[in-house]
Amino acid sequence: MNNAAGSPRSVELRYRHRVKEQELERQAQVAQLLLDAARVLGETLEPEPVYERFHDLLAGVIQHDGVIVSSYDEDEGLIRCDYAWTDGARLDPTTLPPLPLNQKGEGMQSRVIVTGEPLLVNDVAEVVQRPGGTYYDVDREGTIRRIPDSGETETRAAMMIPVKQEGRVIGVVQLMSSSVQYAPDQLELVEGLVGQMAAAVRNARLQKERRRLEAAEAAARAAAAEREKAANVLQAVGDGIFLLDDDGIVRLWNSAAEIATGLRTEGVRDRDIGEVFPDWPAIAGKIPIAEDGASAPSVTLPVGLGERELWLSFVAVRSADGIVYAFRDLTSERRLDEEKSDLIATISHELRTPMASVYGAAETLRLRHDDLSDEQERKLVEMISTQAARLAQITEDVLLATRLDRGDLTLEEEPVDVGELARATVDAMRSQLPSATELEVEVAADVGAASGARDRIQQVFVNLLDNAIKYGSGPFTVRVEAADGVVRILVGDSGPGIAPAEQQRIFEKFYRSGPQLTRAQGGTGLGLYISRELVRRMGGRLEVRSEPGAGATFVVELPRARERLAQGGSPLDAG
Repeated sequence: MNNAAGSPRSVELRYRHRVKEQELERQAQVAQLLLDAARVLGETLEPEPVYERFHDLLAGVIQHDGVIVSSYDEDEGLIRCDYAWTDGARLDPTTLPPLPLNQKGEGMQSRVIVTGEPLLVNDVAEVVQRPGGTYYDVDREGTIRRIPDSGETETRAAMMIPVKQEGRVIGVVQLMSSSVQYAPDQLELVEGLVGQMAAAVRNARLQKERRRLEAAEAAARAAAAEREKAANVLQAVGDGIFLLDDDGIVRLWNSAAEIATGLRTEGVRDRDIGEVFPDWPAIAGKIPIAEDGASAPSVTLPVGLGERELWLSFVAVRSADGIVYAFRDLTSERRLDEEKSDLIATISHELRTPMASVYGAAETLRLRHDDLSDEQERKLVEMISTQAARLAQITEDVLLATRLDRGDLTLEEEPVDVGELARATVDAMRSQLPSATELEVEVAADVGAASGARDRIQQVFVNLLDNAIKYGSGPFTVRVEAADGVVRILVGDSGPGIAPAEQQRIFEKFYRSGPQLTRAQGGTGLGLYISRELVRRMGGRLEVRSEPGAGATFVVELPRARERLAQGGSPLDAG
């Protein structure tokens, strides 16, 4: 038995068993080391600390004088240093220049990247002497020298392990020593650690990218919220605002701009501003543009939009996205100022003549009473009476126009026999007209009664006839007829007619045709304005039909009394 136990075969078996136990023990230690490495390396979510911990792990199991972790950019074909430690000092990787890959795999680092296989070299000094490869040495000061051109290297052994991702080599870990040689089992251990490091770095980079994306998304959401807030503010402000980019394209057009101009955002945005405002080049040249936060002065300019003319007050500020224009519609204010000026000019002009006549006649009666005959006195008194009546009419027109504007004129509604009223009005006016004036009244059968205020309908008659006689020529006609639920009144003349461009303007306050078109005294320019407003407030409409050289006909349509009553008619409030 003793001989059998001590036989060469049994000794060999015990040896093999012992070696196997040692290998299993080593593998268990390696596995435990790799598990510990995975835990340690996974504790940080930043790539740089991962490299530090990886180096700390290496220091506990493998002797080395230098460690370099490099990444490889396949698109650029460059190898860049991500971490460097040599002779006890950590180097700034950004100070080490990127190296081009040797596509032939000559040179230790390039060989690992090209083949994808780890490399163990225990005769570095001899390998660097071989042609084809390019080798560098770096000291603790970061000084780089090419070897063997600048002398021999002190490095004795080196391990090169590829860093892989989905089968592609994305980097290399170099481990170097000037005092020991490395064994295959050490290479295997370092390979395992490099795999754990690569996973930790990849995870850290993914987490870093995720945080970057989250931050970018949060910033984008915040920016979008600010833009939405700014857009809401722009939509809410009362001023029209639009933005022009450097090419003159409208990039923003807010609600107030829509309201002021009547141009919808969809029809304006992304169009050239010259297509929106045809006169924009001339307009833009008159608008000062504020720079760098300076105060923006305003300028009020006329802007043509089709047949309309708006008066807009502009301010402009240059921004990073282009020029921001803000404007206010001052058309109403401008019109009000013009009406005030017209009122002053009209009143001063229209009052001057009758007041001068009244004053002159009164002074003559006062100073020359004894020298005047009865006939002369009578004529002077008639002059005073006539001009006083004219003054009263001017005052009444101005006050009535004011009440119409304010909306505080109430018209009492009643059935009105417009045919009878037309005859009575014409008969009353004949005595004031030259005997040669041809003025005819035609009333169709079964016209019926209109709904309205009798005295105001008569006022419209008088105004239209007065206008026809001033600006037209005979024969003059007044016709009353029924049509489609309305009573229609037509007052026509055979004069020069009204130009199309003036057919709407004649209804504006204080508008008067040129003096060359009238044979009578000028007026306040309120007659047609008052007539149209009165007709509107009685539920009707007033328009003019005219061709140049063919006279003019003013057409009034008032609702028939039974139609108005069927609609629940009541006293007419001018408001």
